[in-house]
Amino acid sequence: MKLYASISKEFLLLLRDRAGMVLLFIMPAFLVIVITLIQDKVTTTTVEVVFVDNDRGRIGNEVHRFLAETDVIQLVSQLKGEELSAEKARRLVAAGRYQFALVLPAGLSEMATDTAHQSVVNQLFPQKKSPVSEVIPEIQVWFDPAVHGSFRSAVSSVLGQAIQRVQAQLLVEHIFSMLPEKLTETMPPMMKSYVPQESLQARELLPQLFQDMHLIPVVEQFTTEMNFIRQPTAVQQNVPAWAIFGIFFISVPLAGSFIHERQTGTLSRLKILPVSYWTIMAGKLLAYASICVVQVAVILIAGMYVLPLLGVPAFSPGDTPFLAIVLLVSVIAAACGYGILLGTLGRTYEQIAVFAPVSIVIGAAIGGIMVPVYALPELLRPLCYLSPLFWGQSGFYDILLRQSGWSAILPEVTALLGFCAVTSLGSFISSRYRA
Repeated sequence: MKLYASISKEFLLLLRDRAGMVLLFIMPAFLVIVITLIQDKVTTTTVEVVFVDNDRGRIGNEVHRFLAETDVIQLVSQLKGEELSAEKARRLVAAGRYQFALVLPAGLSEMATDTAHQSVVNQLFPQKKSPVSEVIPEIQVWFDPAVHGSFRSAVSSVLGQAIQRVQAQLLVEHIFSMLPEKLTETMPPMMKSYVPQESLQARELLPQLFQDMHLIPVVEQFTTEMNFIRQPTAVQQNVPAWAIFGIFFISVPLAGSFIHERQTGTLSRLKILPVSYWTIMAGKLLAYASICVVQVAVILIAGMYVLPLLGVPAFSPGDTPFLAIVLLVSVIAAACGYGILLGTLGRTYEQIAVFAPVSIVIGAAIGGIMVPVYALPELLRPLCYLSPLFWGQSGFYDILLRQSGWSAILPEVTALLGFCAVTSLGSFISSRYRA
């Protein structure tokens, strides 16, 4: 009955802050939806590149064909039915309407072909060597300076592959066309008649240079402990990660309830009653833990039923619900333990209102919620083990993405429950010291 009375008291206090409860449920679910939509868009979309072909020759056609066949780039050659000029393309990128523009200069194919021919002559026939007279005009690539460096590098890499492919074709064609002459250069006159004098056609002898043909196949697979394969989509990564982030924000109202009870004298009156400290703590833990459960349920509903309505794959809770529940209970215990510690150490609600959210955001940043751990600076990477959010996220990744079993999440569960025990013990010692 004492525990029931303690739980009922916490629920009455929580229900008085209806706006806070709505934010506690709605904001994490809204965060999951927004972040997942953003990341899914970034990882699956193609970038539009303004393409201006002033060359109108072979290189322009080959580059256009190669880029049009990639999944990364979508070429834009016309705007409102009109061909784009180089100046128009530059202005579009400068205005931020497009992130990239590729302009092929006039005469590029002709000059590149002549240069390739002269380069091959200089290599095969040193006695005929002569300087390359023509300067090949530059291909212009304009980009929006607001584009992230890694994204720019990815697009530039695709553009570079297209140019290198055409260069290789030109050089090989001229080598094959001059090969019969090179072979007969040092032969005796009587043997030259047995060598075909016509030029060899590189397109016929090496068709793989002119076709979309890969000699060495590459297969990407995700390896797991139990030989299951599940692609880590943005949904499977974001729903558990931001659910953990939302759970830890329960520490703000939990710590606030301690401070409110201490300031109003409620805590002093509770200590006079024949109720142990642990009964009071258990009532708070169970009350706020139930709020976390409802919070997670809202996030799961958003991931399973709202996200598909927005064109994103539905969240899959996995095939081992028992392990997920054990891990979830451990995360909630760690979050509640942190809230109890803050409530015991904090002197005013203003202190908690500032310190708690900032500390949670820092824990999410170093714990891999906001930025993957492997992307952190090397100096900060070891600090991820200090964040309980890291242990929670790692455990859910083991269950949902790696398809691991109980042995895999045991370290995470142990770390989370250990964090709860340490924070609870710290709050107990602090309360005794204050008393």
